[in-house]
Amino acid sequence: MKAIFLHILLLFSISFTFGQENYPKREFRGVWVATLNAIDWPFSEKDSAEQQRRDFISLLNFHQKRGANALIVQVRSSADVIYPSNIEPWALSISGQQGMPPKPFYDPLKFMIEETHKRGMEFHAWVNPFRAVTNTQYVKVCNDHISKTHPEWMLKYHNLKILNPGIPEVHQYVNSVIEELISNYNIDALHFDDYFYPYPDHGEIKGDRATWRKYRTANESIRDWRRSNINTFIEGVHQLILDKRPSLKFGVSPYGVWRNEREDYDGSPTRSGYTSYDHLYADVRLWLQNGWIDYVAPQLYQSTKHKNIPFKKLLDWWGENTFGKHLYAGHAVYRVDRSLERGWQDKTEMPDQLYAARDNQAVEGSILYNSTAVWNNQGGIGDTLKTFYKYPALLPTMPWIDGTVPLPPQSPTIKEMPIGVTLKWETPEKAEDGDIPTTFVIYSADKGVLPDINDPRQILKILKNGETSFVDQRTSNIETYTYLISSLDRFQNESEAVLPIYPKDQNVILPDPLNEDIIVEVNQAVLKSTWELVNSIIDNQGITMSKDLK
Repeated sequence: MKAIFLHILLLFSISFTFGQENYPKREFRGVWVATLNAIDWPFSEKDSAEQQRRDFISLLNFHQKRGANALIVQVRSSADVIYPSNIEPWALSISGQQGMPPKPFYDPLKFMIEETHKRGMEFHAWVNPFRAVTNTQYVKVCNDHISKTHPEWMLKYHNLKILNPGIPEVHQYVNSVIEELISNYNIDALHFDDYFYPYPDHGEIKGDRATWRKYRTANESIRDWRRSNINTFIEGVHQLILDKRPSLKFGVSPYGVWRNEREDYDGSPTRSGYTSYDHLYADVRLWLQNGWIDYVAPQLYQSTKHKNIPFKKLLDWWGENTFGKHLYAGHAVYRVDRSLERGWQDKTEMPDQLYAARDNQAVEGSILYNSTAVWNNQGGIGDTLKTFYKYPALLPTMPWIDGTVPLPPQSPTIKEMPIGVTLKWETPEKAEDGDIPTTFVIYSADKGVLPDINDPRQILKILKNGETSFVDQRTSNIETYTYLISSLDRFQNESEAVLPIYPKDQNVILPDPLNEDIIVEVNQAVLKSTWELVNSIIDNQGITMSKDLK
């Protein structure tokens, strides 16, 4: 029998209803999971390996039920890691003592990635590139920690130690850590946060002046030199990814303000005391402009009512400065009902932010900080997400990394069974880029209506891990609903939608074709694309397909 492929034309690129506009089919829905000091996971530094695994599964299931499709998990917080490494020691949070593995032994990162992927979610590995010791008064570092093996690489600032970004050997060292991570683990993205040079909470940084004198070029100021160090590092990581894993995404979550417009014509209409460019020496706008990062998730941690850094104005500025890359809004859920800032006392603040991000055409989604605040339903955020993320969403695509669509499901069939309508298909062959889809989307609409594949309300099920069958237990009548099935590759590129082959002993009433531009192209393997032939065979509301079609 021949399959019918329905290629949904530009007709469906238009949103027909207000509800559809507010439920995008593609949206990044992330949650930050901090492991430093067991902020989000493990739940306690004293937890056993088995307890850690149970808790992470609980955390995953919790966020999945509230619509998340990505976790951003901190895997390296202070030059220590949550996986077995040949370069750096175990993180303190894993066993309660830096350098000690979990007991009994397991690989937390491998486990987390596998469990996250089982649920069809992305795993972004969050790395702090330069931070070494968060507090020299309280933190005990192990003997093989980089602060002890290479004390000359440390830049001290108050009680903080960081790897000095001005030393070339530091770049080589951090790159070796990143290379080990991206080579050994099936992560979907590498993620940096806002920590590059320290926040100047205790005055000007002075510990790197000797390094500046040694490595500066010509009359380069120390501030320009610091910025150049971070730019060189980011470009180097970008090149490392291209060389080792070109399909890996690379994102950064900087402090929310790049520069104020009073300091720079291109800056935002804000009056922030700190800026990413001037104080952390992170020229994120340049990184986007040069294509060194694939997404930016600015930490927009002030409320919509903030006098100097209002959320919406800053969000709009970022939307105008993405240079074609993805923008995800970073939300401070942890501040709801806790911050002294007046705006965070308003119960509608977080919902307002989420809807503002969704309504901004330049924004591809949101990331919530942090997991614990969502888990505790702080300010009712958990309840808000049940409504806000009511329908599933595919991840936004990144065509500059991979824009090749997979082949559609092969030999799809539909049958009536006592337990429900059963859909089956076969995994297609490799696409032009060698990808084989492992995820399939089933769309469903009422009888007589063709499913709109741009409307997430009509996504019946997203099947992961290569599943190639589904039972719709809502009905056992083959004519109650109309179905379409599509393939997704790892980058969520979507194939054409397939109408399953109906049993030859049953007449099938196909839905109203919606307009006369839908064409059917016939060849040996399939009846493909949309229906230009409709004019000659359609009466008005439907088409009857003969049972002897084979």
